[in-house]
Amino acid sequence: FGAHDGIRSMADPARDDQPDHYSKLVVLPPDDEHDNGGVHTNSGIPNHAFYLAIEGGTNRTSGITVQGVGASNRGQIEKVFYRAFAQLMTSNANFSMARAIALQAAQDLYGAGSPPYNAVRDAWTAVGVN
Repeated sequence: FGAHDGIRSMADPARDDQPDHYSKLVVLPPDDEHDNGGVHTNSGIPNHAFYLAIEGGTNRTSGITVQGVGASNRGQIEKVFYRAFAQLMTSNANFSMARAIALQAAQDLYGAGSPPYNAVRDAWTAVGVN
């Protein structure tokens, strides 16, 4: 984990008071004073899914272990999440939709059942998003 150099940890969102699992979702009023419903606070959930899909590991809340694609294949997961979040996702998407869209992106790019697809699927499951 090393030095604390960021405002968020993808490996351990709880370190910075962010949820690492959907069961810990922070519900706030949808206004500027409250982070528009907690969009930045709750980013720990998809951030941790992204991390697990690459590096693998065990979600501390669910206890589910993910076999990531490994650092040498990081680009695969980066492409999946970029396609999902920047090209396919609508502005009104919820967490369940984000999972479905990420899986669609993984399937589009690498095929259903491929290592990147499986890593993305298992990572979202580990963070409690089905």
